[in-house]
Amino acid sequence: MNSIFNQLLNVKGAVVEDARIVGSPLRPVPALEIRARPRKGMLRCPQCGRRRHGYDRGGGRRRWRHQDFGCFRAELVADMPRVDCPGCSVVVAMAPWTEPGSRFTRDFERECAWLMTVASQKTVSGFPHVAWRTAGDIAHRVAERLKAAIPSPFDHLTLIGVDETSYRKGHTYITVVVDHERHRVI
Repeated sequence: MNSIFNQLLNVKGAVVEDARIVGSPLRPVPALEIRARPRKGMLRCPQCGRRRHGYDRGGGRRRWRHQDFGCFRAELVADMPRVDCPGCSVVVAMAPWTEPGSRFTRDFERECAWLMTVASQKTVSGFPHVAWRTAGDIAHRVAERLKAAIPSPFDHLTLIGVDETSYRKGHTYITVVVDHERHRVI
């Protein structure tokens, strides 16, 4: 069961221990609850990202919203241990399926951000059943992660050339920016 759920849910670095459908008077819509834990040796500090040894069992059970699984809302549930990091103190270990401080998995956030590219924030909030502000916050977090991961072509520019020319009568112009040090058009 572990390998099937790891592939279906795309939770790398985790061991799926149990999966069940749960419902209660407080939760009128049943949900698929997936109990998971980080693999041994995968404990990392959420602030610096370095591997650390476990400190204790942590502050209890944590829950992250995942992409819906068929007609069921899916949630990853784990007892996250704490780690002792010399530079960052004792902190809850980083879960491999989410960003630090987020209540959603990376896949859920990516799906929500992708939906925001093709629909309005209010429409998107209806698909995964989150508040429209939450959908906007998720899209901003994903955009910031992408921006940090992809270098800008304007980084380290020191000597540029700019030329503008028109290619038709009227007001149609082409602007060319060249990096003279790396000999390429930007």
